[in-house]
Amino acid sequence: MKKNTSIVIASTLTGLTLLWFWYLHNRSKNKLVLSPRKAPVVDPQKSYKAEDHFIHTPVVSPVVSRKKSKNNAAVNLLSSKEDTQLILGNTSEKTREIHLWSGHKKPPISPLLPGDVPKHKKNTLSINNTSQQGIYPQGMVFNPANGYTYIAYQLSGTIDIIHSKGVIQTLSLARHTPIVNNPSPVDLTVHSIADSNNYGKVYSANILNNTVSVITSDMEITNTIVVGTRPIGICFNPVNQMLYVANLSDDTVSIIDTQTESVLITVGVGKSPRSITIDPITGYAYVLTYGDNSISVLNTDFQVIEIIADIAESLTTAAYYPANNHLYVVASQQNQVIPIDLETYTVAPAIVVGNNPYKIIYHPKTELLYVGNREDATFSLIDITQTVVATLSLGKVNTGIAIDTTTDRLYSSDPVSASIAVISYSNHPQAIHINQQYYEKREDFIYNPVLVEHVKIIFSGASPISVLELEKQTISGKSKSYPISLSKYTHPRNVAKVYEVTGLKDSLLDGSHGWKFKIQPGQTISMIIYYHQIKREQLNPNYKTPML
Repeated sequence: MKKNTSIVIASTLTGLTLLWFWYLHNRSKNKLVLSPRKAPVVDPQKSYKAEDHFIHTPVVSPVVSRKKSKNNAAVNLLSSKEDTQLILGNTSEKTREIHLWSGHKKPPISPLLPGDVPKHKKNTLSINNTSQQGIYPQGMVFNPANGYTYIAYQLSGTIDIIHSKGVIQTLSLARHTPIVNNPSPVDLTVHSIADSNNYGKVYSANILNNTVSVITSDMEITNTIVVGTRPIGICFNPVNQMLYVANLSDDTVSIIDTQTESVLITVGVGKSPRSITIDPITGYAYVLTYGDNSISVLNTDFQVIEIIADIAESLTTAAYYPANNHLYVVASQQNQVIPIDLETYTVAPAIVVGNNPYKIIYHPKTELLYVGNREDATFSLIDITQTVVATLSLGKVNTGIAIDTTTDRLYSSDPVSASIAVISYSNHPQAIHINQQYYEKREDFIYNPVLVEHVKIIFSGASPISVLELEKQTISGKSKSYPISLSKYTHPRNVAKVYEVTGLKDSLLDGSHGWKFKIQPGQTISMIIYYHQIKREQLNPNYKTPML
């Protein structure tokens, strides 16, 4: 028994010794060795297409060779230092051109096509840092003379003057209108003729004390004009430079001469006039009369020349659309916008919008009508075809909406909180969606450039990306492109709708280099990009590799 035990022990020790020497031999054989990167060898027997060649930016850096798998070369590239994933979608019915990574000038991901709706975003401007808090915002107007936006607060009797960063000044109308303590401003308009000495004056319709306040572009209240009973709407006519004031309770419109700042004439209209819209070409005024569902048309001689009757119930506001010479009228209780041809005064079929619409405004840059729906807190966007092309949920919506024509921002007031929604839009279409990580990486790569190792592309639909172009923007603004055919980069295991693109290896992402390709209608594309970061000085051809 003792003899057998000794034999087993001796055999075990011999085996362990042999394993130890085998391990030392293989470790020295597979040891990583620093070596310079070798240029690719082109096989003259193979057919290489021109689009598969592109210029690599020269980068000098120490490269550590990695142990490669003999079975699947693509899998080895997944060991890159970092990666990021992009998810890109096209919800439109059009094929779109996509531009990625060229971040210096921040071009659109996809250029706008005719009929596109730009992508909108909202920022909230807090205005609760004023010493005199405004209560219940109503009318708003943008002043082109000083670039400020004015907000009327009905319950506090104040006017806030704001810009993109907050409140500049708060004006109290009660100090200048001794008739009642709170004049209750509800609507605003501005003198918009640049060569007039009254350019930039803002006028406030004050519903409780039956007055109009005059505010200079220097933000001083200089006059108070007595008008009819319960002035609820006010509008400036750029053709004759007169003010038109809708007096709700006595069914009249007061016409104010802006030079003398006095009432020139009072005109009788329909029952309960609510608001007034001006045709800036003819100077005709369209008075929406809430009490009899009609519109009274006034010419520049202040005569009622037409009554467009039985339009719809609860008419609130209207907007003029210059491209087709139509007036678009909001019928609040019916959740509709009604187009009217101003050549013939023909009423067209109604456009269904959101719940409880009130204010409508025309945006000259996007050439869209924005309808504020108060009940569901949305904006319905209407184009020239009289179609709702988008519905935006961008926060609370009230009666006050104004457009800053210098920045194209839209301001919308919140009747409950002390804040203003500042709505802007980008120059790429709403139909294209990409995850937020893309924007973060694009900004990062401008300052911290990277070299691509490998890209995995996964796509939906029957039509994959056929060609991806590498672009480089020069200092002069010109671009050069080098197309790469993706058809030969199918997944090594023949997985459908997956590309393993090794042909992008060593391509640079630094803000001036980018990718261009096309995405099909309704398609979603996911890209996983494996890369390693480099120092910007390594892009210099004279860069010397530091000694190790």
